[in-house]
Amino acid sequence: MNILNNGLLNEVDLLNVFQNNRSKRNEIFSLLMKPYWSSLYSRCMFRINDRSSIDDVFQDVLLRIYQALPKYCHQGVFRAWIYTIADNVCYSYLEKKIKYNKNNISIENIEPVSNYNQVNIEDKIDLGVLLDELSHSEQEIIDLRFFQDLTLIEISDILCITISACKMRLYRALKLLHEILFRKKCLVDLQH
Repeated sequence: MNILNNGLLNEVDLLNVFQNNRSKRNEIFSLLMKPYWSSLYSRCMFRINDRSSIDDVFQDVLLRIYQALPKYCHQGVFRAWIYTIADNVCYSYLEKKIKYNKNNISIENIEPVSNYNQVNIEDKIDLGVLLDELSHSEQEIIDLRFFQDLTLIEISDILCITISACKMRLYRALKLLHEILFRKKCLVDLQH
């Protein structure tokens, strides 16, 4: 059976064949992903910004999509669904990459937090421990801004939010980080 000759070119039909015909899954998957291949690859490249790892990350994205397709239900837009999987794989990659760079960051690297003179703590702190107290979205925006050194425009594109929402999220995350630093400083002072 040649899928192209049977008029099953629309996405819904291809998805149905993929889910119901195990022997044709590879062929169907190729047909399904063909229109999205280059935009998905570009999206991943933009997210991780690492030419040496893009092929591995993109392969992982395709594998995750392939594994999740049998359970896909036709609610919403297929394109948005595959982009969400790609974004999640990219964010997981970035989290693993950043995890090794978090410890012993100089406090001067965090612009707004270092402006508070009343928080007089050691020159080096274990930022990983402090960041663990933040929510995932707060950790993510701090990671993207300070560890990946991305601009607010780049971050807003990655997170699919407006620039003003990006600024507000970063401001709130840094404010909360300052409060955590201040709390820890007060605890240290009480112990001495």
